[in-house]
Amino acid sequence: MEDIAYPTIAYGSLLSLYHELDLSTILLLEKAIVHRSLRNYFESLAIFDALPTSIAVKTAVVLEHTWTLVAQYRFREARCIAERGLSAFRSKSVGNKDHGPTILLRALLAGLDTLIDGSTPRCFESMQEIYCWLSGVPTDDFTDVQVWTVNLYYYLPTLLSTAAGSPPFRDIPSVPANSPSSGISLLRKHLQRVGRLNEALFLLDTEMALLPNKDAEIEAMESVRSACIEPSTQPLTYIEGSVALKLALMYAELGDDEGYREEMFNAAAALSVPKASEFSSNLLRTDTWLARLELARAGGEGPGAEAWEGFADYAAKVGDYRIEAKALTEALESMISPDSEEAEDVSPENRERIRERLDELYSRLGSSFHRSVTRRRVSGERNERQPQVHGVSRGVVMYGQQSALRSLQA
Repeated sequence: MEDIAYPTIAYGSLLSLYHELDLSTILLLEKAIVHRSLRNYFESLAIFDALPTSIAVKTAVVLEHTWTLVAQYRFREARCIAERGLSAFRSKSVGNKDHGPTILLRALLAGLDTLIDGSTPRCFESMQEIYCWLSGVPTDDFTDVQVWTVNLYYYLPTLLSTAAGSPPFRDIPSVPANSPSSGISLLRKHLQRVGRLNEALFLLDTEMALLPNKDAEIEAMESVRSACIEPSTQPLTYIEGSVALKLALMYAELGDDEGYREEMFNAAAALSVPKASEFSSNLLRTDTWLARLELARAGGEGPGAEAWEGFADYAAKVGDYRIEAKALTEALESMISPDSEEAEDVSPENRERIRERLDELYSRLGSSFHRSVTRRRVSGERNERQPQVHGVSRGVVMYGQQSALRSLQA
């Protein structure tokens, strides 16, 4: 996106922090964000890795770099970048403990501590800190940094639910007594109304796991898509394509072939127009493959372990380790599930090979959390499913609304 004329179109959603950056750095950062949005992780990280240290520690760069590694499931490396950024930020903000980016970085690190080590104290502390900071802020006044922070506020309980039991939880923003919506739903709808669609899309995955049924999820997705109206400084074709992919995956899971095909056509059309297709897109390729597997499963035709492992091999090749882990877990489940026709024909050696590959992957990425959840999942505790990190998935739950983690790994 060398020809971008900032701020005509911006893919990033932390524009308030761009004031620290010169134009050439903004263009590089935006290019890295585009690559991440399309799941071209190697290309995105190559840009971050080439930045000089003086630029790499700028707050916007640190947050986007960390989020790219989180999206790729490289949690240990993400923690290193976030810690370096927090140290740099503190060194120039002495005495300003409650500065928004500092609270956001601490929340990121709290979640990463739990994912990597199973450590939970910082999650509890971070949730309380966020609530004290944002509980009285009117919806109209939320900054982009605060939107990111709210997203994490709703994500952290997922980790604590699995690792340490449910903490107290209260809505942010505050919800009127007669409102059926959660705070995050109200915030997302407000962001749409004022044209902040990047941020609305950022919250959408998190919000969807709080909704009571698929119809409500579809309504939320359609609401975001309907807000894509020109003129806009937002990447409308990408947002429309991303929402269409989410809908296609949902219809595939439901076995709705017509809905799947319509939305996959919409996704391909949106992500193939010149502005959206400047780079190749692993996003479209990966989600198309995943949707076909889900559609086959919904139709009772598989897919079997071999199909899932082939998908895992592809994901590993393009650096989408979240998808690789999902595919390997599905392959292993199909080998051991009592409902699987192929389970009896799979050798113990083959099952152990997949299990070892999955363990090695989580060890390399630095996630004892996901390793333990997966082990329980494939050993018979089938109601517990892995929470996912926003930006590439659907999987955050809120206490009192859902008693178990939902499998929403689109």
